[in-house]
Amino acid sequence: MLRTSHLVAAAVLFAAAAHAQKELIMPRMQRNTYLSHARPAEEFGLRTIRGKDGLSYTGAARIEPGYKVTAAFESGPIPLIRIKDDGQQMNALLDAGSPVSWLEFGRSRDFNAVFLGTEKKHMPYTGPLNTGGAPGYAAVVPRMNIGYVPLYNTPLYVRMAIHSLGPFARGIEAPHVDAVFGYDLLQHFEYVRFDFRKREVLFSSSDIYVPDVDLLKSIAAVTTSPEGGLAVEGSLNGEPTPVILDTAGDYFFSRGDAKVKMTRQVRIGDAVWSRLPTLLLPTGENRTPRAGLRMLENYIVTVCPKRGVVYFETLPE
Repeated sequence: MLRTSHLVAAAVLFAAAAHAQKELIMPRMQRNTYLSHARPAEEFGLRTIRGKDGLSYTGAARIEPGYKVTAAFESGPIPLIRIKDDGQQMNALLDAGSPVSWLEFGRSRDFNAVFLGTEKKHMPYTGPLNTGGAPGYAAVVPRMNIGYVPLYNTPLYVRMAIHSLGPFARGIEAPHVDAVFGYDLLQHFEYVRFDFRKREVLFSSSDIYVPDVDLLKSIAAVTTSPEGGLAVEGSLNGEPTPVILDTAGDYFFSRGDAKVKMTRQVRIGDAVWSRLPTLLLPTGENRTPRAGLRMLENYIVTVCPKRGVVYFETLPE
């Protein structure tokens, strides 16, 4: 149980953050207080891995079969949806290009997240993503709902800062981004169907997706990339390359191999894009080219992780 002094300090910390509406990175003492209550991953149906970098976990959320639900975007063209449980709610950004999921510290308390590890050994995030100066630690959320679909024991990383997900919020200021659902979570659905014109996403936990043959433009095979996340087989100016599908990125195309304003041609399956406005990826980060939302928004994009394919359908008139 937390001592009174710790509870008071935490309350002051939360009050200051709520008043200022600015990021406040959690001090080490407060961080260690919460981490001291970590529990083994095995209690949540996950598995602890002991490696040279310390403890980590493997496993996934439990998603009940037989469910299908549509969630509307909260605002604008970005797939940001509302998550609820037991009177609590938060906004989750669906970022298929992210290899892992993230949760802001304050919302982690609201949703009863439990840190993973032991009393003295925890599971810090050690991956390549820029955490914005705040450490992240592995945790599980016992339950949360997408519409009426319950997710049990969802593993993710809690960013140890209040009122901000830092760079994981992708510059979105309103609505506030409380969580990021990365491909580590999305890949355990039977399919996830993004309809960017209707601004909604359909989750299915069991049905196999059958595309409309009259609308089907392209089928792309899911592959791997060094950065993780959802990558499909593609080509860049005729050269084969994986392309990451960045459903949360408000841009057309980005690449790290050349500094250009336009990319002549990108192909994903049978779909071809020409003369794409292009951003330069930071040197040494996310070297795999990425297809942003503005490149994807003219299609219905259906990700079928268990079948290893992504369907691109043209929007019906």
